[in-house]
Amino acid sequence: MINAVRHLRRLAPHTTLRLIAFLSLLLSPLVTLAAQTLPYTLETSYPHQPALFTQGLELYQGRLFESSGLYGHSKVVSRVFPPKPEDSITGTVLPSNLFAEGLSLYRGKLYMLTWRAGKGLILDPYHFKLLDVFDYAGQGWGLCASVNKDRGDFLVMSNGSDQLQWIDANTLKLSHKVSVNDAGQPVDQLNELECHGDYIIANQWHKSHLLIIHAVTGNVLAKLDLSALALDAAKSATLDPEAVLNGIAYDPGDDSWLITGKLWPKIYRIKFDLSKVKDLQKAAVR
Repeated sequence: MINAVRHLRRLAPHTTLRLIAFLSLLLSPLVTLAAQTLPYTLETSYPHQPALFTQGLELYQGRLFESSGLYGHSKVVSRVFPPKPEDSITGTVLPSNLFAEGLSLYRGKLYMLTWRAGKGLILDPYHFKLLDVFDYAGQGWGLCASVNKDRGDFLVMSNGSDQLQWIDANTLKLSHKVSVNDAGQPVDQLNELECHGDYIIANQWHKSHLLIIHAVTGNVLAKLDLSALALDAAKSATLDPEAVLNGIAYDPGDDSWLITGKLWPKIYRIKFDLSKVKDLQKAAVR
């Protein structure tokens, strides 16, 4: 790079400036570009218990796991998915002093945050028996498991700020933090998370879009505008101001995503193409 700069000095000043700007785009396009809109298709919808104050959503071995918040009402529940009228719902109620938050599955166990209590719960997903407890600093909002052969295994946690905390899945200790930004501007109020390869898909509290975040850099690469789903849910949902988008689960069976919200009467199945994220970034450069 140093040699390249020396060669550039020999060129005319205006040519040099153009080349430097072009090289900057090539070397760091994800930092300089604002997030682009990623299209999606709505496949179908399913009934959802409108009493659930959804905080986390996970699909595992044909069952949908969901954490529901509020003091005195917190619980984690599970049911066969897609649902059938005759299916039963299993789960467990949390002590009244705990506020259930983000939920994720890692190596066959449920990991759940408890907002301000600073305690993470590890549960058996079949009988909901408490297996262990771990500590974390600050508030716990969203949680997802990032498994990568090169980077290692982590639990990624949001806390309402622009920071994602990466917790070593083996030691359950904080490893590092990643700041999330859109074109260099911090993006806070990060809530429910779903880890997927090199990406983290996130909600923003009280926002009707999904963020596609690069797991390593923290750059917001794309956004999905889900305001149409929020409007549809509001047709029959409570007018509670906290009935907001919050719930993301990936279905590897057909490469689709399950989306819901707090107090929503429906779960929506949508599809979007993550491979198009790079194309959107390239198009923005042009």
